[in-house]
Amino acid sequence: MLRLLTTRAFIGLSVLAAGWPVLRWYASRLNDGSDEPWGLAALAAALIFAPWRTWREPLPVRRVGWLCGLLALYIVAFPWMPPLIRALWLVTALGLVAADRGFPAAWWSLLVLSLPVVATLQFYLGYPLRLLTTQLCVPLIALVGHTAHAAGTTLYWAGERVVIDAPCSGIRMLWTGLFFAACLASWHRLDARRAFTLLRMAGLVLFLANVVRASLLFFIETGLWTVPSGSHEGAGLLCFALATGVILWIGERLANRQPSAASAP
Repeated sequence: MLRLLTTRAFIGLSVLAAGWPVLRWYASRLNDGSDEPWGLAALAAALIFAPWRTWREPLPVRRVGWLCGLLALYIVAFPWMPPLIRALWLVTALGLVAADRGFPAAWWSLLVLSLPVVATLQFYLGYPLRLLTTQLCVPLIALVGHTAHAAGTTLYWAGERVVIDAPCSGIRMLWTGLFFAACLASWHRLDARRAFTLLRMAGLVLFLANVVRASLLFFIETGLWTVPSGSHEGAGLLCFALATGVILWIGERLANRQPSAASAP
């Protein structure tokens, strides 16, 4: 009986039971229309890539100490934490429970992406990303031989203006690309350092891909390029496809550099 109480599975279920307010909030957010239920795809992937082989093993004593400290801080700060921060705290606790030799960064990233974060990212990061994207579009447009200037999130050229609106912030592209990167890291079982490296590189690649997309849309919307209908969506799909190809290449290189299980200390 004591062995059962110390297994990762029992402790993980206990953590979920302790986090029932987060689970209730998560269910309500899925049904209130404030966020698209994309997180269900990440949750399904997290279940697929979950380290099931370790759940019957006992949790190491040192990790029990870290987990107790994390949960103690969670309890103390609970009244002041926003629901999303509580959810991040809970999935981090689950990551500590599931951790084998190191922190399962790839699996933890899938849990984070399963949370309803798209609307929150759009609210806090949407405008800054649009502003930076608009500024970076100017030198790209100049490379093609046209001089545009940026004011806020609007590009001006010859009396024409193109507004970088909320959908062009790249938040959805960022989420989808990070989801792909997290699945790739889970597939290759990258360690924490390489998984976080892949996620950082993926974020940079996706941001640059969104800048290129916004620059292409400038030429399309101003009529400088004569293109068929549907090119607006096609430009986004093309840039995202190129970004995922680069992310896949980076992930494969990181996987090849990772030490094998036999040679790992």
